[in-house]
Amino acid sequence: MKRVVSRGIIFIDDKVVLLKRIRKDGHNYLHYYAIPGGGVEGNESLEEACIREIEEEVSLKVSIHSYLGMEEYDTGICHYFQVNYLGGTPILGGEEKERNNPDNYYEVVLLNDKEIDNIYIYGKGIEMIKKAKMQTFENNL
Repeated sequence: MKRVVSRGIIFIDDKVVLLKRIRKDGHNYLHYYAIPGGGVEGNESLEEACIREIEEEVSLKVSIHSYLGMEEYDTGICHYFQVNYLGGTPILGGEEKERNNPDNYYEVVLLNDKEIDNIYIYGKGIEMIKKAKMQTFENNL
């Protein structure tokens, strides 16, 4: 059975909220970024999981704006949402804060468009951020 994950793309003042990750893998360190989110628990809907995970990981209050799409990979299925920022200060929380150490590092960052083009996110993350950004632009016309 594949793990079902729900992730939310959050913009604050035209910057996207991400988790910067540095993780030890054998003798090497992997450097990448992740969109906040995580596994669906129990009878949660995809939307409920997205909202809960964002609050736990980056301490922000959000609501669902729209569904952006999904991707399937060997071990899981990831659903992406664009979310509305309702409040809070983006700071690390939850399991990520508890597990944070030099070999498994997490940091909340806000990146602009130029910075997004120069980072690595697994899967369709960059594509989904750009799709959300385009929807935001179209909604503001």
